[in-house]
Amino acid sequence: MTEISQLKFVQWRPIGVCDTGSGKERKAKMFSKADLATVTAPDVKRGNWRQHPEVIRLIERYASEVAELSALTDGMHSPEVTEINLVGAVLGLNQTPILNQQSSDGKVQFFQVSFRDGKSKRISHSNWKKWLKLLLIATGAILAVVLIYLMIIKLSQLPQRNTKTNEICGSNRQKSVYSEELQTIRKSLIDDLARLPDWSTFKQARAQCIAGNLGVNQQEQRLIQCFLTVRNRVKSIPTVTRPDLSRIESCVRTICSQRRSHLSSACKRL
Repeated sequence: MTEISQLKFVQWRPIGVCDTGSGKERKAKMFSKADLATVTAPDVKRGNWRQHPEVIRLIERYASEVAELSALTDGMHSPEVTEINLVGAVLGLNQTPILNQQSSDGKVQFFQVSFRDGKSKRISHSNWKKWLKLLLIATGAILAVVLIYLMIIKLSQLPQRNTKTNEICGSNRQKSVYSEELQTIRKSLIDDLARLPDWSTFKQARAQCIAGNLGVNQQEQRLIQCFLTVRNRVKSIPTVTRPDLSRIESCVRTICSQRRSHLSSACKRL
């Protein structure tokens, strides 16, 4: 096949799909017998072939094969058809003299297709979900590692902290260090709560946890009331941001385990 040119069609006989190359650089694929029957069906004509979806699908299928042969698609990552035109064909094949003669009269046609690189379109419409999914997975993995690390640190601190607290809370109540430790525990909890965004709404917790100089009995009562109030108040806060109550809870349970009468009503609420 040496040339394809615009001719005045007198009959309908498309025999294949070609690119827009010039002369011998033009590449084409001929229709198989079955596909030729589809294109030349009685209801398919020069004036209505674009209205037949099966014809368009067939042309696009052959166009993908032409794209693999065509020099015009070199460098394209994903060639796609941008235009389809019907053109007359002049064939230079000696073994088909009758076909050549028909072609010179404009009785043979090709579907000529133009290509463009569809790479950018496919990335924006097809691959963005894949990249988004990978980004979400990576973000989730990083967050999981950070949370695990924070939990390990917190758990590693609990045994030493709780043991020390239990020893002090269970020591001689007459020693000043006992009362000072109860105040320190409450103050530490207040500091943790003050970092929360809705700290201003912790009015009852502040009233129970902040106290001046009190006797030992009052210090113990205030510590338990502080713990119970804060525990009830932070139930709705997500676990990740919830303040650590392990230290005060450990001390409260140690104190309540001694079953002193002035603490009986408060300890029943644990």
